[in-house]
Amino acid sequence: MIYLDNNATTRVHPEVAAAMAPFLAEEYGNPSTGYPLGRRSKAAVDEARAQVAALIDAAPDEIVFTSCGTESDNAALASALAAAPERRHLVTSAVEHSAVILFARALAPELEVTELPVDGGGRIDLGDLRSALRPDTALVSLMWANNETGVCQPVAEAAAIAHEAGVPFHTDAVNAAGKIPLSVAGTDIDYLSLSGHKFHAPKGVGALYVRGGAPFRPLLIGGGQEEGRRAGTEAVPQVVALGKAAELAKARLDDGGAAELAGLRDRLEEKLFAAIDGLHRNGDPAHRLPNTSHLSIDRVPAGDLLILTAEDGLCISSGSACSTGKREPSRIMKAMGHDDERALSSIRLSVSSMNTTGDIDRAADIIIAAVEKIRSLRPEEAGPVAFAG
Repeated sequence: MIYLDNNATTRVHPEVAAAMAPFLAEEYGNPSTGYPLGRRSKAAVDEARAQVAALIDAAPDEIVFTSCGTESDNAALASALAAAPERRHLVTSAVEHSAVILFARALAPELEVTELPVDGGGRIDLGDLRSALRPDTALVSLMWANNETGVCQPVAEAAAIAHEAGVPFHTDAVNAAGKIPLSVAGTDIDYLSLSGHKFHAPKGVGALYVRGGAPFRPLLIGGGQEEGRRAGTEAVPQVVALGKAAELAKARLDDGGAAELAGLRDRLEEKLFAAIDGLHRNGDPAHRLPNTSHLSIDRVPAGDLLILTAEDGLCISSGSACSTGKREPSRIMKAMGHDDERALSSIRLSVSSMNTTGDIDRAADIIIAAVEKIRSLRPEEAGPVAFAG
């Protein structure tokens, strides 16, 4: 199997699995207890907090552990809104993750939401952000990097604009963490969301950075865990895993890991563009994650391509939300101005540090062969080919 869907989830790193293993067995203490077994768990949680903080240049006491990126996003939005009940306006973008978009829409009509448009490259215009801010704006929430296209937004600049207007700023950095260096130091970012399974920790653990002094209201109410910011007994094995994954990610990035990812991605793109006509890159190539390639292929429906490539052991994803008997164009592609045909022919290839050049070369061969087969069986004006899956 060749796995190139690392924006969906990542394989748990062996060192991460080894770090969490003792806390799944003999080190099972509750961090809130006072005897040695519990104190060792508390120390492990504290160490993980420092490791996660170091990944983004934050202070350890600014890190709140959560269950996932969605919870982190929801908690940030809910905190900003609760802190300013007289402000009932949120600014975000048309290409945000559903954890932001749907949370905000669920509060309508009490909350008015402005979704900033993006250009053909998938980026907002900072002038649009300035124009959207109002006296009753409670929060600006813009993702650092899009999970589908990998396009990065000018987060630091946007945060500065928000603060000039007296508005807190949140960024969903779930898909950026571990792929590019992230730093909140010297910025006006108030909240930042992370999810462990996007950078080689297991599923079920995330973190929210809350800048010192930023308003915060707990989303979960109960015990006093996380300094009263998130009730519930800490999931120590997952937290330890998140800390180790953050430590490894920082070490990789400090050692040129982003350039290594870009090298794998560019190698794959070069092979595909050399062999496939009618291939298009989606998103601003100068402002995207180094691991992500989002492409559309003329006369090749993504659903058909995914079926054929999966048969050869390649794991990639479609740029559209496909279900049995129904295909809908990606809202991200539509927001960028692309038509349904291009949206429905889009695929996402996302590499990780655990991929090899051999993986890349074999993946290119599989994709090229699948494209040739689909085009040979599908007349130019016909619909999708019904491959057995």
